[in-house]
Amino acid sequence: MATSPFTDRPTLTVGQAVTLTLLRDGYTQRAVQAGTGVAPGDLYRLAAVHGISAPHGTSEGHACHAARGEDPCGPCETARARADSRARAQQRKKTPPALRARLLTGARRTAVTR
Repeated sequence: MATSPFTDRPTLTVGQAVTLTLLRDGYTQRAVQAGTGVAPGDLYRLAAVHGISAPHGTSEGHACHAARGEDPCGPCETARARADSRARAQQRKKTPPALRARLLTGARRTAVTR
């Protein structure tokens, strides 16, 4: 991969530049991935190499901090906690009520013998 003589960073392709611009402009990870086809891991790794960050106070901003290996700022930490909470709530909604009740009581299924 070629490097830029001005920055000593790998040269960006047009698609990568568009991807980083969308991230910097505040588009969500899902929107960037749908529009460009770049996987989330590659997106944040590429952003870290080129010093690009998503807006602070977003889940994407938290992921940029993590990709750079630094502690997240206050707004990004709060946004990540909110996103994690929302994901757990969605998972609870998908759990059937009977299974949820059994999990809460600690009851086990009885073995079926044939």
